[in-house]
Amino acid sequence: IDKSLEPREGAIAVCFIDGEFTLKQIHFEREGGSVVAVWLQPHNESFQPIKVTQENQFIIWGIVTHSIRSF
Repeated sequence: IDKSLEPREGAIAVCFIDGEFTLKQIHFEREGGSVVAVWLQPHNESFQPIKVTQENQFIIWGIVTHSIRSF
């Protein structure tokens, strides 16, 4: 996880939303060149995308740069 990277479209990020950490793909909804909404897209189809609003406590904690997986 790299906390110094700027979030970009399609990046996988560790996010903190409403008191919980989650790992999601970031999507920006744009209108006229401005970001009007941020969506957190899960890779697991059992979960719904999350639209981040001003009512949410939200930070992007860091961007995933590498993954080591074991199952």
